[in-house]
Amino acid sequence: MIFSSAAVQGQEKIECEGIVNAIKNADATALSSYLANTVECDMFGKNNVYSKAQTIQVMKDFFTQNKPKQFAVNHQGGQGETKFFIGTYKTIAGKKYRISCAVKRETGKTDIIRQIRIEDYTENR
Repeated sequence: MIFSSAAVQGQEKIECEGIVNAIKNADATALSSYLANTVECDMFGKNNVYSKAQTIQVMKDFFTQNKPKQFAVNHQGGQGETKFFIGTYKTIAGKKYRISCAVKRETGKTDIIRQIRIEDYTENR
């Protein structure tokens, strides 16, 4: 039991509370402060590299079309400066999406999103 507690305490956590809250609240403006200047976006299998401004617009469009009911982080990991998290985003319309973010710690900054992937997860309930 002591070993398990020490192992959990020793694990690095992603400092992504702001990112998670922005997604939970469908707030692309709040999310913008965590975006890199260019972000790789994989939305439903279509992969593009967008500027920060384009990424904000893509996320605004997604949030407008998919009003949130719940967002919960299911898994996180990584090594060193590069980390990731995967969460389930449920909409008020009953749709379910898997949202993954790859983040990198930049000197003197919080974790910055380098990649966002959104996959339809509705059929996998």
